[in-house]
Amino acid sequence: MTKSNTAESNTAQTPKQPPKPGPEHRRLDVFVGKWSMEGQQYESEFGPAAKLTAVETYEWLPGGFFLVHRFEGGFEGGGDDQEMACIEIIGHDAASQSYLCHSFYNDGKTNEWQARERDGIWTLTGDWQTAAKSPKVRCTTVFSDAGNTRTGKWERSSDGSKWGTFWDVKATKAK
Repeated sequence: MTKSNTAESNTAQTPKQPPKPGPEHRRLDVFVGKWSMEGQQYESEFGPAAKLTAVETYEWLPGGFFLVHRFEGGFEGGGDDQEMACIEIIGHDAASQSYLCHSFYNDGKTNEWQARERDGIWTLTGDWQTAAKSPKVRCTTVFSDAGNTRTGKWERSSDGSKWGTFWDVKATKAK
């Protein structure tokens, strides 16, 4: 065997290790599982006051770099019962030190959100398209009960300084 063949042989015998998710990815583990959600929608540009119920699942895409979130539910009451569903892909963005969430909804719309975690509190921000406007939206999520319960407060703002709640939700992880 020549010297160059030996070098090629050694390279071929040392398989390249695939990249591994880091601690920034593992922070998303708190969401993984199946969740039952209940909540209240308050009258706003998003619709009339109504009860919200949904089932959510979060699972890792093989490889552990992206979390897949599925939401299926709907609103009851307010004279406007409707189904709502979405799928989201969530991943860490090293440049912004945040989590980008790409959402695809059953009404054909898409959205991109940005999430951050600080001291165990998650804040999701972005703009949400409605028929007339594109208000700024934020959701503050807090986990309790050893991570088996989470509450979310969804707020909207037209100017980014005055905020009003349009959803209050509570989700419980299936055992």
